[in-house]
Amino acid sequence: MSKDTPEICIAFYSRSGHSRRLAAKLAEELNADKVEITAPKYSNRILGYIRAGFDSLRQKGALGSQTFGALTKYRHVILVGPVWTSYPAVPLRALMRQGDALPQVVSIFLTSGAHSPPEKAFAAGVSDLGRRFVATGALPNSAEGTAQENRTISSFLSELQEPGGLISRN
Repeated sequence: MSKDTPEICIAFYSRSGHSRRLAAKLAEELNADKVEITAPKYSNRILGYIRAGFDSLRQKGALGSQTFGALTKYRHVILVGPVWTSYPAVPLRALMRQGDALPQVVSIFLTSGAHSPPEKAFAAGVSDLGRRFVATGALPNSAEGTAQENRTISSFLSELQEPGGLISRN
């Protein structure tokens, strides 16, 4: 990779905008590329919400065709998305289940309506990915724009800098 090419990619899925906003903040902080995971099946405001919950509870769902390039060209991919019914959103899980679609170094940062603790979602992600995450973070949607958000993001970025985290900030 050239010196000007980002080594980090923020791969995100956002249905309502919370995760998109967080992905933009992380990408700016880390000088990372951003790649959006699309899932038109869940885009309708009401019907999409119902489908998302149903597919999450069934732990089913496939990742539709995507327009982004190989994520394996990055040294580190940070997955960002919401928690649905105590699990990472179905589009994130589908990507994690693809095995060779991601590099060896993967972290995850989840957003949520705060009704589900993130530990179960992290455990499901580890199971889907087949290995541990380098760093994990979770932010309730109600904390957007607050000091809690700043502390949570700072803690996540610190975890990325620990030995094995492999990231140096600008």
